[in-house]
Amino acid sequence: MTMQARHLSIAYGSNQVLSQVSLTLHPSRTTGLVGRSGCGKSTLAKAMTGIIPAPQETLFHNDQIFFPDLSKTGNIIHYMWQDPLAALSPFLSALDLICEPLKAIHKLPKAERQRQARDLLNMVGLNATCSVKRPHQLSGGQCQRVALARALAVKPRFLVLDEPLSALDLVTQEQITSLLRKVRAEMNMGLLIISHDLQTLAKLADDIAVMDGGRIVEHKETHEFFAAPEHQLSRRFVEISKYSAPAAALN
Repeated sequence: MTMQARHLSIAYGSNQVLSQVSLTLHPSRTTGLVGRSGCGKSTLAKAMTGIIPAPQETLFHNDQIFFPDLSKTGNIIHYMWQDPLAALSPFLSALDLICEPLKAIHKLPKAERQRQARDLLNMVGLNATCSVKRPHQLSGGQCQRVALARALAVKPRFLVLDEPLSALDLVTQEQITSLLRKVRAEMNMGLLIISHDLQTLAKLADDIAVMDGGRIVEHKETHEFFAAPEHQLSRRFVEISKYSAPAAALN
């Protein structure tokens, strides 16, 4: 089972955002995608999940042509937004936010979707007190956990996370990192994690792809990538990560 982009190109007028990008995602495997701001990382992720249109015959699921649709194919591949507060309705409790996809996509009766929602909250480390709170009553880390539980409620085979740790403190980053490892193992889920932070990807990714100017310029197993980066930008990322420089230095 795989999810693939094959020779995917996207342009907005004269601005070529993606150029012949090919990338394969696998179950129970995490691919890291790193690159400077504006290089096309988020465009690739949104095209693969149906948020923006992709040209025909450029996306494939299990070698079959795939047409992503947010309302219909979220159980195959799902996008988790970078800012959980922007993605979560301020009018719903944490429990209700997770019940929504269980109702809309899986058509579960109320009692069953509430049971599953509580199980998902427990999986991501949130207790019953948090379940009745709205997003503005939760911390940033708690909102990120709610957003993850909501994404898991869709039960996707592949989950795309755009900068999932960028707004969190170091302690919460470590907690979410451990949680993502747990989720991947328990749900046999493939992950695509977009990040500026190579140190984050070093902890999570099985392989790392580097984008520059709308192209993937290097893609290797994580240990090989750190041991022998080939592209100039890859070497720069690795060098800066050794000194724990801020990701902004690469912009």
